[in-house]
Amino acid sequence: MKRTFVCLPGAWMGAWSWQFVLARLTAAGHMARALAFPGVGERAAELSPALDNDAFLDDTVATLQRDDLRDVVLVGHSFGSLIASLVTDRIPDRIAHLVIIDGGIAQNGQSIFGRIPRDIVAKRQRLVQVVNGTEVLPFAPPGSLIIDDPELAAWTHRQLTPHPLACYTKPIRLDHPAGNGRPITYIACTRPRYPVSAGMHEKVQAMPHIRYRPIEAGHNCIISAPDLVAHELLEVPS
Repeated sequence: MKRTFVCLPGAWMGAWSWQFVLARLTAAGHMARALAFPGVGERAAELSPALDNDAFLDDTVATLQRDDLRDVVLVGHSFGSLIASLVTDRIPDRIAHLVIIDGGIAQNGQSIFGRIPRDIVAKRQRLVQVVNGTEVLPFAPPGSLIIDDPELAAWTHRQLTPHPLACYTKPIRLDHPAGNGRPITYIACTRPRYPVSAGMHEKVQAMPHIRYRPIEAGHNCIISAPDLVAHELLEVPS
């Protein structure tokens, strides 16, 4: 059965980050595409103070509706999983399955900085810069990308762009429980584990309605381990 995969990127990244996984999904006969968020990645020129999670949500929903995408396997990597969760909250009728790759489980009224370890929040807040009148988080150095291949890490680093700070500080609004009744698969990167996601794997395993799938790869698995990621996506129940 041919399926439709729509993939959302992590912080500082664009649709480009999904290219290796998309190639494998399309080779398997499926329709697969990745979206860039406004102001980030391929759309970095759109950076403005108006950008936050709500803007990313609206932009993604508009794309799904404009292109009349239905029965979508909506996949979010890291930060992108938050937006994927918000999209599923708003338009569940278009989503067949929600896939979270090493991200968090969204909770109403909570910001990302309200969820991740406080010491990491403090470190990131000290790094905040202003670009085009917008407070942003600058991207991480190559060594912290958890990509073993130094050339691949350097290539990845060259593509990164600053990310709007408001995406981390503004509490989100969920109108329904996480997943909004749609099936959820959580792909956990276990080798090594990402410090930002401390404790999240255990929390997910305690949620019986979530299908938990560990893989032996680092946090940026969509770049460093596309075969593993594509395999898991192709195995997502229909």
